[in-house]
Amino acid sequence: MDKIKILFFEDSPGDAGLIEEMIDESVYCSCQLEVVETLNEGLNYLGLNEVDLILLDLGLPDSDGMDTFNEVKSNNSNIPIIILTGLKDENIGINAVKKGAQDYLIKGEVEHKLLERSIIYSLERKRIEIELQKYHEILEEQVEERTKELANANALLKIEIDKHKKTEAQLENLLMELKRSNKELEQFAYVASHDLQEPLRMVSSFTQLLERKYKGKLDQDADDYIKFAVDGAQRMQQLINDLLAYSRVTTGGKKFEMVNMENILTESLSNLKLSVEENNATITHESLPYVRADQSQVVQLFQNLIGNAIKFRREEPPEIHISAQNSGDKWIFQVSDNGIGIDPQYVNHIFKVFQRLHGRENYPGTGIGLSICKKIVERHGGEMWVNSKLGKGSQFFFTISK
Repeated sequence: MDKIKILFFEDSPGDAGLIEEMIDESVYCSCQLEVVETLNEGLNYLGLNEVDLILLDLGLPDSDGMDTFNEVKSNNSNIPIIILTGLKDENIGINAVKKGAQDYLIKGEVEHKLLERSIIYSLERKRIEIELQKYHEILEEQVEERTKELANANALLKIEIDKHKKTEAQLENLLMELKRSNKELEQFAYVASHDLQEPLRMVSSFTQLLERKYKGKLDQDADDYIKFAVDGAQRMQQLINDLLAYSRVTTGGKKFEMVNMENILTESLSNLKLSVEENNATITHESLPYVRADQSQVVQLFQNLIGNAIKFRREEPPEIHISAQNSGDKWIFQVSDNGIGIDPQYVNHIFKVFQRLHGRENYPGTGIGLSICKKIVERHGGEMWVNSKLGKGSQFFFTISK
C-alpha cells in the first residue's frame, strides 16, 4: 500500500517531533511526513508536490488563526485538513471544521491512536465528499442536457401549432404531438429519477460501510456525522422511489377492466392491517359499486387515503368511513375521517408533488402520496378534491366514470 503523504505546518520542533513519533507508531496506516515551518514554505511545497492530507497548526510565524486556514484551503480544497490547536484556541478549531476542515485536535491531548483515527476518518470523509460532488456534477449535466432536449421539442411543437392550426386534420396532428410531448415529459421524470439510483446506491453503500467499519471507533461527533449521512441517503432513496412511483402511474398503468370496489377496499385494508390494529382504527363503509378501472391503482388510491387518515389522527382512535354516490355518468367516492384536519388555506397545496404541511419528525413521509392519488384519479378521467377544517377531520372526494 502506498504511503499517505502528509504535509505538517508546524514551527515548533518539539511539537513536530512529537507528532512524527506518533505517526511512526501508527498500525493501520503508513505515512510519510513532511514538516514546514511557515505558511509561505508550505504553500510553495503544495504547488510542487502531491499531498494526501494536511496537518495544520494555525499559529505560524507568517500567519495566524483562521487566516492560516483560509490561505491553505483556498487553493487546496480537495486535500483534507486536520487542525492542530492549543486548548485556548479550541473555538478556532471548531470554526475551522465548520468552514471545511475535516477534524481538529488539541495539542497536549493527542495520542497516536487518536491521531491515527483522525487521519483515516478525514481521508475517507474527503473521498466521499469528492465522490458526491462528482455525481452531483454528472446529474446536473444530465438534467441540463435533457432540459435542452425538452426545450427543443417544445420549440418544434410551437412551430407545428402555428403551422397547422387552421384545419381540423392538422389540429388532430397537433393533439397527437401534444400527447407525445407530455409522454416525453413523464418519461423525462422517470429517467431522471432512475438515473439517480446508481450514484445514490454508491453513496449509500459507502456511508453504511463507514458506519459498520468505524462506528464506536471514532469520537461521538464522527458517529453522529456518519449517522446523518446514512439517514440522508435513505431519505433521498425514499424520495426517488416515490418520484418513480409517481411517474409509473402513467407509464406503468394497466388496462382498465370491471372491478368490484368492495374487493378493492378489502385488499387495501389487508395491506394496512398492521397500521389499523396498532392505531385501534375503526373502518366502516357503505355498499360500493363496480367500475372500469386499473385494479392495482385504485387499491393504491384507497390505501393512500386511508393510510393518511390513520397517520394524521388526533388523540382519539381514528374513525374512517368510505361511501359512494351515484351521480349521472360517474360515481363520487368519499373517504371521511375524524383526524387533525387541514387549514382551508392549504387545501389547494396538498395535491402538489412533495408538498408537506407538517414536519418529518411528527409525520414521516415524502409528501407525494396525495399527488399520486390525484394522478391516478385523473388517469381514470375523474377529479379529486377535499373538504376539511382544522381539528374537525377531512372528507376526500374523487370521481370515476361508470
